[in-house]
Amino acid sequence: MTSTGSPRGGNYAAALLIATACEALGHLRYESGGGSKFFEEYMLPENWRPVSDSLFNALRNGLAHRFAPKVLLQVNSGPIELGISWREKPHLRCDQEKGCVYLNITNMAQSLALAFEAYDSQLREDPVFRDRFDQRWGKGRVVEVQDATERHAWRQLLSHNSASQPTPASGRG
Repeated sequence: MTSTGSPRGGNYAAALLIATACEALGHLRYESGGGSKFFEEYMLPENWRPVSDSLFNALRNGLAHRFAPKVLLQVNSGPIELGISWREKPHLRCDQEKGCVYLNITNMAQSLALAFEAYDSQLREDPVFRDRFDQRWGKGRVVEVQDATERHAWRQLLSHNSASQPTPASGRG
């Protein structure tokens, strides 16, 4: 909790959800470049689009793999950090003194909602777009269990009473 009593820690989780939504819809919308292209087209104003690849990579890959945005290098004399703000910092504001570009979650969530609306509208109106969506939706939705031991474990789990309550994970490896 902050000194004002408001909760902390949701910024990264919200930013990761937004980035993965861009990635998922990008894979359905574009032949290649998926998430970064979707992020560029729907989440950034025109003047920020030329840097969409590195910005999306720093955000998505940093949060997904380290739960911290990656640092952008080879831009200025020092590293550029991504700051994730809920409301306080203006969206895409550069703080030269801190070497930070701020992403505002509220703005990003609004942009994503508009992207969903535009995407939904195109799906409703364009049968070719809708067919391509359906084809891509089916790809990659299957995980084939290759390992015989794991397949056996699945069968064991599925053969037991499905109404039984699972036991909580212990957190031990």
